[in-house]
Amino acid sequence: MRYLLSGALALFLLIGCATPSPPQPNSAASKITVMGKFKHISAGAIRVARVNGFMTVNAQMTNTSRHNRLVYYRFTWLGKDGFPVANEEGWKTITLYAKQNTFIPAIAPVPQARDFRLEVKTP
Repeated sequence: MRYLLSGALALFLLIGCATPSPPQPNSAASKITVMGKFKHISAGAIRVARVNGFMTVNAQMTNTSRHNRLVYYRFTWLGKDGFPVANEEGWKTITLYAKQNTFIPAIAPVPQARDFRLEVKTP
């Protein structure tokens, strides 16, 4: 009985301490950085296009709760070498109503932008 309990405890500790695997490169999850709390909000598809030489992004956000949620977000625009190519943006806010699904649009301020990161948090 003692061996069974210690084996179950070891298995529980291994499962509980497992860290989630990192997101796949170039996936939507790899483009989003969660800063602090991010409760009841899920990120979905991210659409990227070039319009007149400028990168444009539409990032899907969904409120999974029955209550309205405030989301803070900002984009960081990166060049081909992975370093920022524009000044840091200020935080913007959007209210996601209960069970709402919406897209957050953005346009890079400079044509040198080749990639981006979307930083998000909730109060």
